[in-house]
Amino acid sequence: MKNNIILLISTFSFGFAIVTTTQFNIDGMMCGVSCPKAIKSSLHNAEGIKKCDVDFNSKTATVTYENEKINKKEIASIISEKTYFKVSEKKTKEEKSFWNWLFGKK
Repeated sequence: MKNNIILLISTFSFGFAIVTTTQFNIDGMMCGVSCPKAIKSSLHNAEGIKKCDVDFNSKTATVTYENEKINKKEIASIISEKTYFKVSEKKTKEEKSFWNWLFGKK
Protein backbone atom coordinates (compact mmCIF):
# COMPACT_ATOMS: atom_id res chain seq x y z
CA MET A 1 0.00 0.00 0.00
CA LYS A 2 2.82 2.38 0.91
CA ASN A 3 4.51 1.78 -2.45
CA ASN A 4 1.25 2.52 -4.28
CA ILE A 5 0.91 5.87 -2.48
CA ILE A 6 4.50 6.82 -3.30
CA LEU A 7 3.98 5.86 -6.94
CA LEU A 8 0.76 7.86 -7.10
CA ILE A 9 2.35 10.98 -5.57
CA SER A 10 5.39 10.82 -7.85
CA THR A 11 3.16 10.39 -10.90
CA PHE A 12 1.07 13.45 -10.04
CA SER A 13 4.08 15.60 -9.11
CA PHE A 14 5.64 14.84 -12.50
CA GLY A 15 2.49 16.05 -14.22
CA PHE A 16 2.53 19.33 -12.28
CA ALA A 17 6.14 20.34 -12.95
CA ILE A 18 6.28 24.06 -13.68
CA VAL A 19 7.76 24.94 -17.04
CA THR A 20 9.38 28.39 -17.12
CA THR A 21 10.83 30.44 -19.96
CA THR A 22 13.65 32.91 -19.31
CA GLN A 23 15.51 35.13 -21.74
CA PHE A 24 19.26 35.66 -21.30
CA ASN A 25 21.58 38.29 -22.77
CA ILE A 26 24.63 36.65 -24.35
CA ASP A 27 27.71 38.86 -24.62
CA GLY A 28 30.57 37.73 -26.83
CA MET A 29 28.90 36.01 -29.78
CA MET A 30 30.91 36.77 -32.91
CA CYS A 31 29.04 34.83 -35.59
CA GLY A 32 25.55 33.69 -36.42
CA VAL A 33 26.21 29.98 -36.90
CA SER A 34 28.74 28.38 -34.56
CA CYS A 35 28.11 30.64 -31.54
CA PRO A 36 24.37 29.89 -31.29
CA LYS A 37 25.16 26.23 -31.92
CA ALA A 38 27.67 26.24 -29.04
CA ILE A 39 25.07 27.71 -26.69
CA LYS A 40 22.47 25.11 -27.66
CA SER A 41 25.07 22.33 -27.32
CA SER A 42 26.04 23.53 -23.84
CA LEU A 43 22.50 22.90 -22.61
CA HIS A 44 21.85 19.75 -24.64
CA ASN A 45 22.33 17.24 -21.81
CA ALA A 46 21.31 19.48 -18.91
CA GLU A 47 18.45 17.94 -16.95
CA GLY A 48 15.23 19.93 -17.09
CA ILE A 49 15.97 21.89 -20.27
CA LYS A 50 13.06 21.64 -22.69
CA LYS A 51 14.06 24.10 -25.42
CA CYS A 52 16.75 26.65 -26.24
CA ASP A 53 16.44 29.26 -29.00
CA VAL A 54 19.35 31.58 -29.72
CA ASP A 55 18.99 34.83 -31.67
CA PHE A 56 22.33 36.15 -32.88
CA ASN A 57 20.91 39.52 -33.98
CA SER A 58 19.53 40.39 -30.54
CA LYS A 59 22.32 38.48 -28.74
CA THR A 60 19.80 36.57 -26.64
CA ALA A 61 18.97 32.99 -25.72
CA THR A 62 15.44 32.01 -24.76
CA VAL A 63 15.42 28.89 -22.60
CA THR A 64 12.37 26.86 -21.58
CA TYR A 65 12.99 24.62 -18.58
CA GLU A 66 11.44 22.80 -15.62
CA ASN A 67 12.21 25.04 -12.67
CA GLU A 68 12.03 22.14 -10.22
CA LYS A 69 15.02 20.49 -11.92
CA ILE A 70 17.16 23.50 -12.86
CA ASN A 71 17.06 27.23 -12.19
CA LYS A 72 18.06 30.28 -14.21
CA LYS A 73 21.32 30.80 -12.29
CA GLU A 74 22.39 27.24 -13.08
CA ILE A 75 21.49 27.72 -16.75
CA ALA A 76 23.54 30.91 -16.98
CA SER A 77 26.44 29.19 -15.24
CA ILE A 78 26.37 26.20 -17.61
CA ILE A 79 26.36 28.42 -20.69
CA SER A 80 29.19 30.60 -19.31
CA GLU A 81 31.36 27.65 -18.30
CA LYS A 82 30.95 25.71 -21.54
CA THR A 83 31.11 28.62 -24.00
CA TYR A 84 32.99 31.40 -22.18
CA PHE A 85 30.28 33.91 -23.15
CA LYS A 86 29.11 36.41 -20.56
CA VAL A 87 25.51 35.52 -19.67
CA SER A 88 22.98 37.60 -17.76
CA GLU A 89 19.23 37.42 -17.34
CA LYS A 90 17.41 39.84 -19.58
CA LYS A 91 15.37 42.23 -17.52
CA THR A 92 11.80 42.35 -18.71
CA LYS A 93 9.16 44.80 -17.75
CA GLU A 94 6.45 43.06 -15.75
CA GLU A 95 2.98 44.07 -16.71
CA LYS A 96 0.71 45.17 -13.91
CA SER A 97 -2.45 43.15 -13.81
CA PHE A 98 -5.35 42.45 -11.54
CA TRP A 99 -3.88 39.02 -10.72
CA ASN A 100 -0.51 40.46 -9.73
CA TRP A 101 -2.28 42.97 -7.47
CA LEU A 102 -4.53 40.29 -6.00
CA PHE A 103 -1.64 37.96 -5.14
CA GLY A 104 0.70 40.70 -3.93
CA LYS A 105 3.17 40.80 -6.84
CA LYS A 106 4.48 44.30 -7.40
